[in-house]
Amino acid sequence: MVIKCKSISALCAHASNYSSSIQLVGILPVPSDGDMRRHKCRVVRIRMLVAILVSAFSYSALNSCPAEDLESRVAVSAKTTPQRVKVAAVQISGYDKTDLPRDDYQPAEELVRYIKRAGSEGAQLIVFPEYILGHITVPGAQTRIISQAAKENGVHVIVGCWEDEKLGSYHNTIMIFGPDGAILGKYRKTHAAVDTFEGSPPYAKPPQNKTRRWFLENDPEWKMTKGDGFPVFDLGFAKVGIMTCYDGWFPETPRILSLQGAELIVWVNGRRGRVEDFICKSIMFQSHVAMITTNQAYGSGTLIADNHHQFLEVAKDRTECYISATIDLHKVRNRRARSRNFQQRRPEIYAPLTSRRLLDSSSLPPKANLPSFAATHVKP
Repeated sequence: MVIKCKSISALCAHASNYSSSIQLVGILPVPSDGDMRRHKCRVVRIRMLVAILVSAFSYSALNSCPAEDLESRVAVSAKTTPQRVKVAAVQISGYDKTDLPRDDYQPAEELVRYIKRAGSEGAQLIVFPEYILGHITVPGAQTRIISQAAKENGVHVIVGCWEDEKLGSYHNTIMIFGPDGAILGKYRKTHAAVDTFEGSPPYAKPPQNKTRRWFLENDPEWKMTKGDGFPVFDLGFAKVGIMTCYDGWFPETPRILSLQGAELIVWVNGRRGRVEDFICKSIMFQSHVAMITTNQAYGSGTLIADNHHQFLEVAKDRTECYISATIDLHKVRNRRARSRNFQQRRPEIYAPLTSRRLLDSSSLPPKANLPSFAATHVKP
């Protein structure tokens, strides 16, 4: 109970009002019948004294900190009770995007040593790259290896695969294993990163007259079954959202995850280029989240960050690498709670974001009317 008063008389009034709620059972001895009236008077006086002391202490504490300083006092309190979590990320190569399964290759076994390391260092989460386990059934032999390692080391594991299903369908899936070894959830890639196409506009139609095997070996995301939502997973230490590679190029993806409660966004990749740090900084700045990114070892950009101004750890370029860091989730949550950006959103005018197509070939000027570089370039 906190009472703010400006005078001793006010304190006494509060003491009288609240004295009945103060219990002293077990402190005073039980009196005889003849002393009962005196005992009751003494109890009332003691109750009033205790209430006055409690109120006076609260009054002093509150008035020692002006209203405008309450926010800073909360921040100081947060520093004494930080909410921090240690995490790890691994830049390592496994199955590539267009690799088909090989009998002599079990990439899950190569991940176990990193899971053990994360567990021995006290990390609560370790993240691996996209489709690194190749084409597998879930659950299956590869997932059992990961599950056992997660359970033995008490760590959450996030790892990617091509999840094969009956009748030939498949997904680009990211799996989340809990510290008990169970698969807590899956995220299926929502945006297909395709390269080859036919017709116009580009990237609208897959190549025709190609076999299923051709797509698997050349451009498998044309034929994958795409995910249809952005789930947020509560892992106990944080609420986590997942993006897979190309998903991160769409600003809607991290924004939706953040607005649905994600405090930590895990961006899992498998590409030969670098995971864009400027995209990470933009996401963290606009959506108030911490981030972990991973990439296969033939690429770059695996990192851990809880602040959009600087990254905590960044893996070496184009090499197998393990990194770990402690994310300050209190800092992230504080930004989210105080965000004027979140408070001043205007979703009622954001309808164009859900339009089926904002730009098509009919809205572009004819090629003949486009100025050429030679015509517009002015020599110095």
